Amino acid sequence: MGYGIQQRLQAWTEWAGGPWVLAAVIGVQVVAIGVFALEPKAAVAMVLAGVGVVVVLERPILGVGLLLVARLLSTGALVFVRIGRMGIGPFEPVLLVCLFALVVHASIHGLRLWRDWPWRTPFLALVIWIGLSLLWSVNKKDGLSDLLPLFLVLANVMVILAFVRTWEDFRLMLWFWIGASVLVGLLAIATDTLGIQTTDVTFKAAEGGGRETGLGQQPNWFAMNLMFIIHTAFGLALVEKRNWVRVTLVCAGFFVFVMMLKSGSRGGAYATLIGGVLAAMAHPLFRKWFLRFAGGTVAIFAIGIFFNVADSAKALTRISSNLSLQQNYRQLNWLTCLEMFWDTRGLGIGAGGYEDLLPSYNNYVAQSLYTYPHGIAWEMMAHYGAVGMILLVWLIIAVFRMARDLVRMSKGTEAEVFAWTMPAAMLGYLAWSFVEFTLTEKPFWEFLSLYTALYLIVCRLHRAGRELPPWSARLPRLWGRE
Repeated sequence: MGYGIQQRLQAWTEWAGGPWVLAAVIGVQVVAIGVFALEPKAAVAMVLAGVGVVVVLERPILGVGLLLVARLLSTGALVFVRIGRMGIGPFEPVLLVCLFALVVHASIHGLRLWRDWPWRTPFLALVIWIGLSLLWSVNKKDGLSDLLPLFLVLANVMVILAFVRTWEDFRLMLWFWIGASVLVGLLAIATDTLGIQTTDVTFKAAEGGGRETGLGQQPNWFAMNLMFIIHTAFGLALVEKRNWVRVTLVCAGFFVFVMMLKSGSRGGAYATLIGGVLAAMAHPLFRKWFLRFAGGTVAIFAIGIFFNVADSAKALTRISSNLSLQQNYRQLNWLTCLEMFWDTRGLGIGAGGYEDLLPSYNNYVAQSLYTYPHGIAWEMMAHYGAVGMILLVWLIIAVFRMARDLVRMSKGTEAEVFAWTMPAAMLGYLAWSFVEFTLTEKPFWEFLSLYTALYLIVCRLHRAGRELPPWSARLPRLWGRE
């Protein structure tokens, strides 16, 4: 009788793969419904994580693309759990599951994850020094929250370098990044238009209105997330052969640029300009594109300010009307960083503890919302002292040498375009980082990792005596060829 029941169950559930598979699916659905009732964001994250596992195991390079998308869509204001100061939001589980699946795939196929890259040694030295600084930190819990994101950065670097191994992989990742940036802009427009509140967090910088805070991000962080891919989106248009793809990329580049400007971030606008000037100095073709881009930018400002298109007049006026730093909290924080450096005889206060010590240096700033160093260089000075600053300079020099070698090796090939456009964005971010941000900001490290993957790809092709597709360095027409 029991055997007959088993046969009937097998026949009834054959469409689902058998009774055990069906029971597992129903169990997952019940759990998902329960999680959704408790925390809708967590349920969405669980579904996305499940999709991520399937995609990663089938095609690992798509998993890397999903990692990049998750990093761009994840925002500090959308968290539902916090571990110290580190927030866990709806996309962090996707990151962890994708990382795990990629590691499993690598172990099954014998793929080596731990590789050498030009800036590995200074980065690891910096992580070790930050870890050691916990020994004299006044707030080890906050210090640990500063250290843990660096291990996530290291994991992402390892995965990107392990799986982005061909020229085709690299270009696919650029498409993922561009698509994610466009998606961020579209989601920001949709939530604004429909009046959807993505977060309960409000920002002092946006309280006057007119500044985009897409997906619950502080305006400057929203701008920074979008800024990295702008130059490279136009660069990819230069190497594409199909005209409709060129047009799509140019439109995507301008769309992301406009959305970045809607944040009203002066730093974002100037960082993009600095990067564009570097690229323009590098190549005559880039100069032609830069002039066109500059003309389009002037038109965007004129139309946006005079006609207030999409409520952008305030943001654009803020960028164009004032180049000076009006808020004195930055300068006061910088002065505090200098005092902390001198008081510790160049050792630094260690990881964490800035807010704990700030009242004894400047109680006015301690009572404000701006209780962090406001700049990576200042952060290194206050927290990690002379050693930390030396290690940071070493890291920058290592990246600079890698960029110099890549420009030399890629000359005359399609990779030459990205050998210039990607460092252009990173140079703009470096300049911006003197007045904003912290060491562990995303998506800088993922962008640097993708650029490093390009460097390693070109190096492998050189050793194998193979060449990348040649680049004619002619200015293509968007409609038709020259």
